[in-house]
Amino acid sequence: MTVPKRIHGDSFPTPALSVHIRQAFLSCCLLLMALLAQHAKAIETAHFSSEKVSLLPLLEFVHERPGETLEQILVRPESDWQRRDTINSNFGQIDRPIWARVRISGVSSAFTQPLIRLNYPHHDYVDLYLFEHGRLLRHFEAGDLRPFNVRPIPQRTPWFPLDAATAEEQEIYLRIATEGPLVIPLDLLTYTDAAEEEKLLYLWAGAFLGIIMIMMIYNSFLYLSLRETSYLLYVIYLATAGFMQMAMFGFGEQYFWSDYPGVNNQVIAFLSPFVQVTAIAFVLNFIDLQKFGSAMDRGVAYLMLFVLTVMSIASFTVPYSLIISMAYSIALIGVACGLYVGIKGWVLGMKSARLFTIAWFVHLVFIAWYLLDTTGRIPSTELGNQAFAIGFIAELSLLSIAFADKMNQERELRVNSQTKLLDMQMAMNKELDNKVKERTAALEKANRRLEELSVTDGLTKLFNRRYFDQVFRDHYEQSYKDQHPISVMMVDIDFFKKLNDEHGHAFGDLCLVRAAQLIRKVVTMPGAFAARYGGEEFVVVLPKTTEERAAQVGEVLRKAFAQSKVTQGEHEKIMTVSIGVAAEIPTYPGQQEKLLGVADACLYQSKENGRNQVTRSETLGPAA
Repeated sequence: MTVPKRIHGDSFPTPALSVHIRQAFLSCCLLLMALLAQHAKAIETAHFSSEKVSLLPLLEFVHERPGETLEQILVRPESDWQRRDTINSNFGQIDRPIWARVRISGVSSAFTQPLIRLNYPHHDYVDLYLFEHGRLLRHFEAGDLRPFNVRPIPQRTPWFPLDAATAEEQEIYLRIATEGPLVIPLDLLTYTDAAEEEKLLYLWAGAFLGIIMIMMIYNSFLYLSLRETSYLLYVIYLATAGFMQMAMFGFGEQYFWSDYPGVNNQVIAFLSPFVQVTAIAFVLNFIDLQKFGSAMDRGVAYLMLFVLTVMSIASFTVPYSLIISMAYSIALIGVACGLYVGIKGWVLGMKSARLFTIAWFVHLVFIAWYLLDTTGRIPSTELGNQAFAIGFIAELSLLSIAFADKMNQERELRVNSQTKLLDMQMAMNKELDNKVKERTAALEKANRRLEELSVTDGLTKLFNRRYFDQVFRDHYEQSYKDQHPISVMMVDIDFFKKLNDEHGHAFGDLCLVRAAQLIRKVVTMPGAFAARYGGEEFVVVLPKTTEERAAQVGEVLRKAFAQSKVTQGEHEKIMTVSIGVAAEIPTYPGQQEKLLGVADACLYQSKENGRNQVTRSETLGPAA
């Protein structure tokens, strides 16, 4: 047969050419798979075991290029991803979005609800992508420039639930874009722990805002009574600073303007310089700069007042990042100038300037700490984030005393009453805070003890029978849903009654404790748990474990018992155990008791065959 010649212009390839094309395509696919595999292995893994895990030390970062998409980020070269040289969650202000990635494990088998928390309330756009086996499971959104109701959990800071995770490991990709300081205190923890920490912050914020409210009301009454302008300016300063701090806590975005994206940034941009306007106006009046200050002092003060007022007005049109950067710089200068004015008034003989100077110095220290923390000059901490509030409270206390010192002899009675009321209020707040802390600690301790007692066997410290029944049922249902094997291992100490009769119950209890220790030492697989089933009998559940593998674990456990000697005084004994192992991939839900019965039958067979051995269900025959 002759092969027809290829017609000129024919677009169909010859068979040999088709083979080459397929080979080239296959080689490209294999190369891409290898690159993706290498990419996956390079990501650090954080294992979750119900305790809070800080993800920051494991995060790898990369800056987003203009127009870059998630798909392009996923294939960025490994050399582009970098670690932080220091464990500092504050990156300062940056001009482009940043991506972070990390791998997590253990969340799918956790008993409590795990989540990822970005514990900072002021980012414009936050996107978290949850991957599993290279497949995108969930995409979460948050940020001040998005409606509050898009957040997966309605909290002041972004909380991202991980309930969609089913495999052992997941990959997290986090994108943050913001004009303000970029802070990434990223934690992996349970919903319960996050809620408890949030309660403590609410307690602190409530105390802070409550003190400001009390001071505002009290000084408003003083102003109405005495018509002293310093009190009015002080009330305005308190109101603006308190409102500013409320926005910084994230309460404004959560409760007041949640339906208006961008308002939170506008409020902070406006108040950042305006709080300083009210502070300067108060200082000018309190120190009486017209009397004690020079022309240069007054010129600098009025210039700063003018600049800050212009900044407040311009905040509605000027970019947020520029206003914040300028406000941070001028804030430090303003507080330093206030300190200078106070020292000058003190030197010139103004009696009330002494306490004012101390108050302003304390405020300077804390605001410098806050600014250095916010701009990323020092490692960011939770205390540093609240430094402004702490310094403000200290300043309020000292300034209140300074007010009392400023009053003349005719108003001495009213000033003394104010001081006593403030001292009483501070003492009551301190005493109440101490009592709350003491009672909270006692209640938490009692709750932890009660929970431990309700699920734990008092002697062996393993789970008790009641808790085992509950958890075993849950694991069996999960194995049914996932169609994974689940193994049960029944363990019984041989001739335990005889051991008790010969050596006494105290020695028998010691043997039970030692048995529990050996079980904990041998059974260490993820998700496995053990319980005291009754008397000298123990049960071990091994999720995602075949019967063959479970029997191997049982043999290791049997040898561990045979090689371990229990000694108490003159009593000495080497324990042996009989073990029954059964496993299945559940075909129907609610059949866990049947599987437990098969394991018990295997245990009985081990005893019948001479004890000190492991029997699998497959050796029982059809009757099992």
